[in-house]
Amino acid sequence: MTAYTIATHPVKNFETWKATFDGGLEMRTAAGELSAIVLRGGDDGNQVTVINTWTSLEQANAMLNNPDIKPMMEAAGVLEFPTIIMGSSVD
Repeated sequence: MTAYTIATHPVKNFETWKATFDGGLEMRTAAGELSAIVLRGGDDGNQVTVINTWTSLEQANAMLNNPDIKPMMEAAGVLEFPTIIMGSSVD
């Protein structure tokens, strides 16, 4: 069953964050990510929301709990731990 995550958080600099996010594509794909949509805040260009599609909630959880994620987020300039919503599609 397809799973989705929606994560939102502020960043120091959108361009720096986006370059790091784009650099993680191979790792995310290997972890089961099927797609990602990046939204930039209309009133605050450094507020980021990412909507990901995953092969399963288990794979999404595994990726979010990967110990390599925290240092990547810090390097990307993420200012606060993201608010994350997770769910599966309903038939």
